[in-house]
Amino acid sequence: MWKKLAVTATVVGAVFAGGRWLRAREQKRRMQHTSESGQAYQQAKTRILILGAGFGGLATALKLDEQLKEADDVSILVVDRNNDLLFTPLLWTVANGRANVDDVVVPIRAFQRGRRFHVLHAEVERIDLERREVQTSAGSRPYDILVIALGSHTAVADLPGLREHAFPFHTPADALQLRNHLIDAIESAHQAETEQERQEWLTFVVGGAGDTGIELAAIINDYIRTGLFAEYPWLADTHIRVIIVGRGERVLPMSDPRTSSLVRRALEREGITVLTGTAINAVTASTVETTDGPIAARTLFWAAGITAPDVVAQLPVEHARNGAITVDNFLRIPGYPEVYVVGDVAWAFDAVTHAPVPATAQAARDEGYYVGRTIAAQYLGRRVKAYRYQPLGHLALLGRFTGVAEIGPMAFGGFIAWLLWHLAYLQRIPSWPKRVELVTGWLLSAIFGPETGQLRLGTGLQREREQIEATGTRGTG
Repeated sequence: MWKKLAVTATVVGAVFAGGRWLRAREQKRRMQHTSESGQAYQQAKTRILILGAGFGGLATALKLDEQLKEADDVSILVVDRNNDLLFTPLLWTVANGRANVDDVVVPIRAFQRGRRFHVLHAEVERIDLERREVQTSAGSRPYDILVIALGSHTAVADLPGLREHAFPFHTPADALQLRNHLIDAIESAHQAETEQERQEWLTFVVGGAGDTGIELAAIINDYIRTGLFAEYPWLADTHIRVIIVGRGERVLPMSDPRTSSLVRRALEREGITVLTGTAINAVTASTVETTDGPIAARTLFWAAGITAPDVVAQLPVEHARNGAITVDNFLRIPGYPEVYVVGDVAWAFDAVTHAPVPATAQAARDEGYYVGRTIAAQYLGRRVKAYRYQPLGHLALLGRFTGVAEIGPMAFGGFIAWLLWHLAYLQRIPSWPKRVELVTGWLLSAIFGPETGQLRLGTGLQREREQIEATGTRGTG
C-alpha cells in the first residue's frame, strides 16, 4: 500500500511540477518585446544600425544589449531580409538526410525576446556613407553608428559552362537540391545503358578545397555509400568517384599545415580523390575540364570562394578582390570611424600577428562580439583595444563517424573529432527545441538510415513548366 501511495505521490508531483514549468514557459514566451516606431528611432540620441542578422550582426546586437542595458538614449536596429538565423555548418546534416531544414534555423525574434534591440524585416538597397543613411525596402534609416554584416554569396567564376552546369552550396535550398540531385544521379546510373554513361553519373566533382569543399565532398561520399546504395544495392559494388579540385597547393590553405595534411589523409581513407594545385577551366554536361586534364562527370558542385553582395561591393571604399571591405585594426572602414564591418564582408587581419581572419561563422561571431564591446566602450568613454582573433579551434566533418579537429596545439581525427563536431554545433544553436529535434533526427538516421526521399520546392505550375520544357508534353494527373 505504501509503495502505491509513494508512486502516486511521485506521479502527482511530477505532473504538478511539469504543469508549473509549462505555465512559466508559456508566460516567458508571451513576454512582449516593446515595439519601436520609425520616429522613435529617428529621434534617439545615438542610433546604432546593424545590417544583417547572421552570426556577426546578431552577435553585435546581443553584446550591445548586454552592455548598454541602461542607456535609454540609444536605439539599436537590426535590418535583415530574412526572419531567421541559418546555422550554416549544420546544413551538412540536411544535405545527407539526417535533419530537416527547419531544424537548422532559429527565428530572429526568438533572440529579440526580452532584449532591447529592434528588428526591421527589409532588404538593404543602398548605403550612403557620406550622408550616414541606409535605404531599405521599408524606407530610409539614418545612423550615427553603422555595422555592416551582410554576409556573402558563392563566387561563381566566369568560366565556360560553369553557371549552366555547376551546383552551389550556400542555402537550405542548395542543401535540398544537393540531396535531390544525388538521388537523380544514382537513378540515372541505374538506368544507364552503357558503362561509360554509368561512370559519368557516378563521378562527382567538387570545385574548391576550402572548408566548404572538403565537407561537401565528404557528405556526398557518405550519403551515397551509406544512404542511397541501401536503396540501390545492385549498384553498391560499382566504382563511385568523388573528386576535390583545388587551386591551392594544399586543402584548407588558411589552416595549419598539420591540419591540412590530416584532413587530406582522412579524405583519401574515405576513398575521395584530392587534386591540389589544379584549376577548373570549363564545364560541359558530361565533362569537367581541368589543368590536369578532363574528368568525365555529370555533376560539379562549386565551393571555390565567396563574394560580397552588390550593395557592399559598390561602396566607394577599398575592397579586396572578392568585394569584401578592407578594414583597420578596429574593424572600421578607414576614413569612416563610425562604420564597422564584420563577418564575410570584412577583409580583416589580427592586429598583432597580422594573420588574415578566415570567413567562418566562428570568426563572424567573434568579430561581432568585439564590435559590440567596442561600440559600448566608446559610448561609456572607455579605452578601446585593437582586434585580436583567437580561434577556438577548427572542426570538420569528413564522413560517417569520422572528422578532424584542431584545438590549440593538438590536431586529431576519427570518431572523437566527429563527436566533437556534433556537440560543438549542438551547443551553439540557442534553442532547446531545435537541439532536441536535431538529436532525434541524428539518432533516428543512425538507426534507420538517412532520409532518401526527394523534396521538390517548386510550385505545381513551376514543375509542370519544367516537365513541358524537358519532354514537350504535359503531365497527367
